[in-house]
Amino acid sequence: MKEWKRIAYLPLALLIFFTISTAAYGDLYWESESVSEGLPAGLPGNLPKQMLDQFNKTETTKHYLTSYAYRTDMSDGIMIMEYDTMTMYHINIKDKTYTKVNMTSLMDDERGKGMVEELAKEMKVTPTNETKKIAGYMCKKYNMTMMGGNNEFWISKDVKGYKEYTAFGKKMEKIFEKNPMMKKMGMAGEWDGFPVQTVTNVMGITTTTTLKTIEEKALSKDLFEIPKGYKMLDRKAPPY
Repeated sequence: MKEWKRIAYLPLALLIFFTISTAAYGDLYWESESVSEGLPAGLPGNLPKQMLDQFNKTETTKHYLTSYAYRTDMSDGIMIMEYDTMTMYHINIKDKTYTKVNMTSLMDDERGKGMVEELAKEMKVTPTNETKKIAGYMCKKYNMTMMGGNNEFWISKDVKGYKEYTAFGKKMEKIFEKNPMMKKMGMAGEWDGFPVQTVTNVMGITTTTTLKTIEEKALSKDLFEIPKGYKMLDRKAPPY
């Protein structure tokens, strides 16, 4: 079970990072609801209910976005990303531990390099003419191919703070310029609006994530710091 999470962790983390790469330059807080269904490829279908519930569940995720960092609170912990240093942290609240990974340094690791290159090779975003209202916002559908799966992104210009998106998108483009591979994977400019709903298919799991609430407000820098007393684990250790 842990091995599946280890394999899926990096691509999912990258997906989160790139889907917010066109988000607002000002501080934003929003909540989304994710509904996951399915079973990772290779696992038997007669697993105990307790194990199946790990993959088939509904949960609320909290997002905190500033011009310098992004944080997301999930059921299994906290993830923080610093843009300028391209550093990602995964915080395990239960164990009071965290892992630290520099996204750029992944290019120096053969396993990480191969995974990122494969992900970048497959990733493709295609706009469609399909539109519909989701969570009160009129959205346009974009299809994205990644990890052999077809994913949907429903984007809207009606989300509060949309006018600030361009400024932050340009900042992200400059960061991607420092690393050709990351630039290839970056989605800044690929779509015009905020992702109101995403439907992702990764390793047999379909997850539908829908925006529930969003507001512009000042966020404390303390939100993007590692809590005192937490121990850092080796970056090669699994983040779960």
